[in-house]
Amino acid sequence: MMNVQITDRSGVNAEPPPDREYTTLVPRVLRAAATIRRHVQGVLAAWGIPRPAAQEALLVISELVTDGILHGLPPIRLRVSLHRHGVRTVMRVEVSSSAAASPPAQPSKEYECGTAVVKALATRCGTDDRSGTITRWADLPAF
Repeated sequence: MMNVQITDRSGVNAEPPPDREYTTLVPRVLRAAATIRRHVQGVLAAWGIPRPAAQEALLVISELVTDGILHGLPPIRLRVSLHRHGVRTVMRVEVSSSAAASPPAQPSKEYECGTAVVKALATRCGTDDRSGTITRWADLPAF
């Protein structure tokens, strides 16, 4: 069964192979989000991502990683990748977890706030549910 939800504000529909990619496993402890943020901040700086774009990406990463820790089951994996779309470069942030527990039927204010942050900053975002793996993702402008 595949369930895909997408919010799209960019008009970009195809995902080309990544130009650059960073992946890491996320420990299922809340303080992991801060550690992951620090690591990814260094990666984005090395990739030459401008500070404003990097700061927005770090907010989205915090929200998606925290959501994965709270609602997902290990292994939880973060993937950040850069893709070219014509003259634009898009950063995709993905957090995947195995057989994740569904978000609460009545989402908490914190969950709704995190989703609103992701939707406000992303040009596209969504959730893929494939073969027992749930991936929440967001595309952000990089350059």
